[in-house]
Amino acid sequence: MIRTEIQTVAIPEIYKRFTDLVGDKHWKNRIAQLKQNIKANRFLADYIQSENSIAFQLEHLRELTSEFGTIPFWEVNNHSIYPAIGFAAQVLSIIDVSPQQFTVQLIRRIHGALKNPDDMRALRLELSAATHFSRRGLKISWPEMTGIGRFDLFIEGLGPKGLEVECKSISTNKGRKVHKQEVLEFYGLLWPHLEAKMKTLSTTGLSIVLTVPDRFPKDYDSRKKLAKQVGKQIVCGQSAAFSDGSILNITEFDTSRLEITQNTLNPEEIRAALDEITDTRNREAIVIGKMDGGALAFAVQSAKDDTLMKAIFDTLSDSVKKNQLSGIRGGMFLVELFGIDEEQIISIASQDKDPSLPPTALRLGVSKFLSNSSRNGVIGVGFLSKGSLLPEQGDFIDSGGGAYFFPNRESSLWLDDFNGLFS
Repeated sequence: MIRTEIQTVAIPEIYKRFTDLVGDKHWKNRIAQLKQNIKANRFLADYIQSENSIAFQLEHLRELTSEFGTIPFWEVNNHSIYPAIGFAAQVLSIIDVSPQQFTVQLIRRIHGALKNPDDMRALRLELSAATHFSRRGLKISWPEMTGIGRFDLFIEGLGPKGLEVECKSISTNKGRKVHKQEVLEFYGLLWPHLEAKMKTLSTTGLSIVLTVPDRFPKDYDSRKKLAKQVGKQIVCGQSAAFSDGSILNITEFDTSRLEITQNTLNPEEIRAALDEITDTRNREAIVIGKMDGGALAFAVQSAKDDTLMKAIFDTLSDSVKKNQLSGIRGGMFLVELFGIDEEQIISIASQDKDPSLPPTALRLGVSKFLSNSSRNGVIGVGFLSKGSLLPEQGDFIDSGGGAYFFPNRESSLWLDDFNGLFS
């Protein structure tokens, strides 16, 4: 039912069919708006392009089609367009076997997803899950189409009743008091006040940590006022406490400690270096450097705890309370941890398999979640890393990621058919 392979020669036709059905104005208008946002704040560029990658890829293909009448033959070997083409091909394969009412609903959902990165992540996760089970030879159906339930996917042929799957995409902002986009927007307001300070830095490094009492001010004028206050203190090099309860801490550091960030692409190593320099833990941070060695390392955090694990399991618990899984047949949750790559999720699983190491927070959270009798119908919880294209093998390029599955064999709905779903 869902397409799992594409030949590059089919890419122009896939894009044309998708455009005819969905309408290219939806990504054209979205990208025009986003480019204005980037123009207004250069710090937002990478974040916006990453969050809206499918829309940017589709717009790139629209521009090529507008210029050449179709996607040029050389572009079909551009790996950077494959996520968008894969998305389009899978949507088309679903539409080809769907009733008109479901097709209309799906197209509307795509329109919304192009405007909202969280909705796009959720939709792509469902497609990824469907692809995984399809490639294992299992038949997939959408409850929205058949009316059999409120969950996301139904996997037929697993036991006498099948398996329900509810997908949850967890963004990097989940559970955070301070969101990444808010921080980047704040840097844009702060930057005009820092240009003079950057000129005076020689080989000095300044670690600057802004701690807000709870969340960032909601209104623009308050954020602008805070940026002006912070900039003034940075220029004079003095820590301060502000009237809104925010605290600014400024210390010097040796810029040689930034060398690791220049010599590695490993996000964990970069993260560890920034945490050490700013004396924070996994906060939104940015480094602005000069050619002759001066640098500012800036981090923003909330005085209230960020609770990612709590947010994850609150999301799952809420889903159970809302009866998104029916309870009349086995059901599972698939949770995509968007900020975690394949290597990281494998590292988490490896730690849990080593009896000499303490269990991870993920394992402890799952154990607590599944021990509640109200979750008897949940036969397991799977955690997925963000997806990516894998290295090319001959003429074939695959996509995938890591999975860490926790089976609940104590469930009265557990069946042996559920073994090895992610082996």
